[in-house]
Amino acid sequence: MSDNPIPDVAFLARLFAGQQVWVAADGADRPVGFAVAGPLAGFLHLRELSVDPAHGRRGIGRALVGAVLAAARAAGLAGVSLTTFRDVPFNQPFYARLGFAERHPGDAPDALCRQLAAEVPDGVDPARRLLMVRAC
Repeated sequence: MSDNPIPDVAFLARLFAGQQVWVAADGADRPVGFAVAGPLAGFLHLRELSVDPAHGRRGIGRALVGAVLAAARAAGLAGVSLTTFRDVPFNQPFYARLGFAERHPGDAPDALCRQLAAEVPDGVDPARRLLMVRAC
């Protein structure tokens, strides 16, 4: 986010139309983090979580994930799912500390397996990505 600042909350709303969007703002109402999620296979799938590094290590990411979990509970969903990089030092451990666990694709609904495959960037070894879930 720091290289390409988000201009305002309305921009994020347009960018992620059709998804649920949560935005964390600073005291001047400038976005400093956001989460985007949508229903998928009985879960609320966390498609994007981002916090401006200048505002990192203050609990903003944790609070945004908490809001997504609360929305999943309120909707009666099984939990929250996400995909992330296995080898990025701060991704998997962050989600594990929040109660997410790796779900092997063979033990996951087909729609989550397809989402895992779809979220592998071109030219990236699919083994670098993993599916994680947390029950509500």
